[in-house]
Amino acid sequence: MYYDPVKVKHIKEYILHIEFEDGTGGEVDFENVIRKVPPYQKLSDIEIFKKVYIHPELKVICWENDLDYDPLILYYKANKIPFPDEWGYVA
Repeated sequence: MYYDPVKVKHIKEYILHIEFEDGTGGEVDFENVIRKVPPYQKLSDIEIFKKVYIHPELKVICWENDLDYDPLILYYKANKIPFPDEWGYVA
């Protein structure tokens, strides 16, 4: 899909720069996700957070502790696209 991530790079703190299959990209700050979504609290260890990668088969960003992040939500965040109201709250 056009929102599949193709490159990910740690910028600083909990910020990643992500590029997508359609050539778009941007920075995404995960601090709010890490604070508010319990499974992601493991990423508060910055050394673990920095080890982000793109899973070659699933086309999602992942971390060594088997966490991944929805590429569609990531695409919206990186490209500053407002979330549809029916999605409700997105951390």
